[in-house]
Amino acid sequence: MHIFDAFIGKSNKAKMINKGNKPLPGTHLVCDSLCHSGNNAGLHTNASLFNQVKDFFTKILSTSDWPARWHCGTWSDFHGWLYILSDLSIWAAYFAIPVLLYRIVHKRRDLPFLKIFWLFIAFILLCGTTHLLDAMIFWWPAYRLSALIKLATGLVSIVTVFALYKIVPLINNLRTLAQLEAQIDERKKAEQEARHQQVLKQATEELMAKKDEFMSIASHELKTPITSVKASLQLLQRMAAKDEALQQTLPFVNKAAKQVDKLTDIIHDLLDVTRIQAGKLELNRTEFNLADLVKECVEQCEPERYDKKIKITGDEQILVNADRNRIEQVIINLLTNALKYSPKDDKITISIERQDNSLVKVSVKDNGIGIPGDKIENIFDRFYRVENNSPHLSGLGLGLYISSEIIKRHGREIGVESAPGKGSDFWFTL
Repeated sequence: MHIFDAFIGKSNKAKMINKGNKPLPGTHLVCDSLCHSGNNAGLHTNASLFNQVKDFFTKILSTSDWPARWHCGTWSDFHGWLYILSDLSIWAAYFAIPVLLYRIVHKRRDLPFLKIFWLFIAFILLCGTTHLLDAMIFWWPAYRLSALIKLATGLVSIVTVFALYKIVPLINNLRTLAQLEAQIDERKKAEQEARHQQVLKQATEELMAKKDEFMSIASHELKTPITSVKASLQLLQRMAAKDEALQQTLPFVNKAAKQVDKLTDIIHDLLDVTRIQAGKLELNRTEFNLADLVKECVEQCEPERYDKKIKITGDEQILVNADRNRIEQVIINLLTNALKYSPKDDKITISIERQDNSLVKVSVKDNGIGIPGDKIENIFDRFYRVENNSPHLSGLGLGLYISSEIIKRHGREIGVESAPGKGSDFWFTL
């Protein structure tokens, strides 16, 4: 359309009408002196670029150099008004679109790519203005102003194209409505699952609290009758030792006493668990020789040694500040496990080493059945037992849990290195 306008502008110099009147339809008149003034043409052609620019902006609203478009060419009423009304309708639409875009941008400042919205508003307004001027030139031949508006339109168009090109990758990455709905559905499902997990967690915590309460009550209730049974068995042992008539019952009494000792240990473990869960596991720190404590623990485990050889290595002069009874409990637990889960003729090593960070590391190493890699991370959990490796061995799975909590209460670490068939190395620091 603008190329055609340029052609019409050139034709204006070659056509003419009767002065002050529109030409009659079908007539082809030569332009009057206003359209082809030779003097003015020569002046504009020979002037310097600076003078041409100065003259352009000085006469930006001047219409003296051209006739109105009605008076240049052979416009019929139908052709002229068709041209005018078409330009006006385009201008009206081009004016309405930016107004609507502005209302959107004004109310939704959170929209992405706001810069593009503003560029489109400016671009469409300028395009509409060019059509408005094209319609007005039929009466008001402001060709200089029209050229300036078209230049501004071209510059804004180029900037808009460049800005749009830069954000094309971002626009392509925008999620579709279906994708957003799918994401919302996934979030709703995730929230429902989270709420479900929260309910399960709360129910589990309540169940564990009730179980801890039950264990505490049951342990205290069992403690008194078991103490009485143990005292009675000890009395029978003494009587059988003195009376030859009761000698035959002594092995059975000893066996019963041993089982009562095991039951007592279980009750002590349950009591320790309830204290740990209630945060009431107290520590009585004293300074003592660690090697001497390890030797005492080995002597206590002597009946369970069978043919094993327990070797103690390391510094025997190390003194530590800790709860002696609780550390004894940890060492006995680790040593008992090593004896239980390794062959009878195997060797067990207890090492005491001073670390570079002023800590002491105690480790109990065996060459027994070992622990699978996927089970190690749970080995210190409450009531956890590696059933696949030891289905025939008894236990509640509390010993390692209690040991780990005792070491943690001391502010230190406990761990294990193990592999199936290659044994285990349990260690802790003080």
